[in-house]
Amino acid sequence: MESQSVSRRESTFKFLAAIFIITVFFYVYFQLWNQITKQRIKNNQEILKQQNIELEKYKQTTWYNKLYLIRELENSSQSMPWSEHIPKIISILEDLKSINSWSESIILSDFKVNLNEISLKWKVSNLRLLYYNSPSGSFKSLIDRFEDLDFIENMEIKTYDKTWERYFEFVLNAKIKSNEK
Repeated sequence: MESQSVSRRESTFKFLAAIFIITVFFYVYFQLWNQITKQRIKNNQEILKQQNIELEKYKQTTWYNKLYLIRELENSSQSMPWSEHIPKIISILEDLKSINSWSESIILSDFKVNLNEISLKWKVSNLRLLYYNSPSGSFKSLIDRFEDLDFIENMEIKTYDKTWERYFEFVLNAKIKSNEK
């Protein structure tokens, strides 16, 4: 029986020794793996820190700020084909200038355009220039010319002011249609 008990002790000891060796092996393996992982994290944090420093230097440059502002503006603004709209307005103004008999009777003194509104400050020698269309079609009124523009709506003239120079001064305001693309 003693030999059986010794053999049992030996096998239990061998089993416990094997478990201990395996446990020590896994402990050492996980400690090494943990150290390697910590080193990788530290290296990546250093790389990230350097990249953040470079990014901050990059952001400080003037051209980056301009590029960033342009991108922000593109993302936040409506698409408006001003390359088409402004020539139409200028065409009206040029057309009015080309009519010699009216050229000194119509004066544009201020012109403002933004994405929501267009505003034109005018002086006319006679209010008929705003509303009168000649029967021959040689002259179209200012109001009709601007009403024909497809990108504006809600056109209005709130008041007329008589100036000391024999002119009527007024501001023509119109909303820009937001559905234009």
